[in-house]
Amino acid sequence: MGDHENKPLSASRIKTLQTCSWQYWCKYHLKLPDRSNEGSLRGTICHAIFENLGNPRHKKHYTRIIKTQNTYASPPIKRMVEAYAKKHGIDDFENMDLINRMTVEGLNCDFFGAKDGKPTESISEKDFDISITEDGKNYRILGFIDKLFLFKRKSLAIIRDFKTSKQMFSGKDYTDNIQNLMYCLAVKHLYPDFLKRQMEFLFLKFDCNNEGMMKMEGLNQEELEGFEYFLTGVQEIINNFNSDSATKNLAYNKGYLGRDDGFAGRVVCGRADYAGQLKRDGTLMWHCPFKFPKKFYVLKDKDGEVISSSEDKNVLQEKKTDEQDIEMRNYDGCPAFSFDNTDDLL
Repeated sequence: MGDHENKPLSASRIKTLQTCSWQYWCKYHLKLPDRSNEGSLRGTICHAIFENLGNPRHKKHYTRIIKTQNTYASPPIKRMVEAYAKKHGIDDFENMDLINRMTVEGLNCDFFGAKDGKPTESISEKDFDISITEDGKNYRILGFIDKLFLFKRKSLAIIRDFKTSKQMFSGKDYTDNIQNLMYCLAVKHLYPDFLKRQMEFLFLKFDCNNEGMMKMEGLNQEELEGFEYFLTGVQEIINNFNSDSATKNLAYNKGYLGRDDGFAGRVVCGRADYAGQLKRDGTLMWHCPFKFPKKFYVLKDKDGEVISSSEDKNVLQEKKTDEQDIEMRNYDGCPAFSFDNTDDLL
């Protein structure tokens, strides 16, 4: 299979494949709606703010926020956040306050990369889509680098990624971090003159000038080349992934793993026995978005290809054009579990 036929490999796509083959099938083949939780929605708006403030033309807004230590001191940023938060139902005080605190945390941590001297080039939201077919290597990788600082005299590239998760990496999530490997490899291809590459993750719920800054160990040529052959193997799996592959690596079948294995194994399924189950404190019990049966809708183009999906038909109705169709579908739930109420979905 040539590189033009390769399906794109992102760090999240590979991580999903490693975590659970059924999750991968649901997300990338069935294209089931993966309902965003409040955490991911907050992360989206924080990244949008950083992208805007990374533009030199918006330096005055950055300065105002830093001076006041308040994201909403910039009227345009405040309007942007309020519009997004209202649309997605996270405009309550708690969410707005957390967005503010995480944003300020990220801005306070050497946002322009000038701590050790002004970078030759500072880039916000650098996207990449790289295909390689040579020397037994065959893969296509793509992704978005939140911040990239290039220091020509030092031949150094600092790759920064913002994280809004409540836990920092540990165990295999740290030692075998796919995003670290992929982004360093991408920078190697994009900027071959920068021989030193440093990946750093900023966890915005922590003090990013101290423990919230996680600097990864540098990767040598041998490690990156080994990763390229790993990608070649993953590319083959993903290119040929089908319904039989979908049940080959179920998270449920791995049982409950050790702490060093990170977020993996049966814990990925969640402990809820049904959708909407509440914990003792009255909050929703978390579960994999593909664990239980559900009805959903897909928006299809004129060739029948799925463009997007949602559990709310009105969401797709707002996007629909005259050449597109909306279709209702039923999902029977994860095969690792048995369900008797699928008729209730109709």
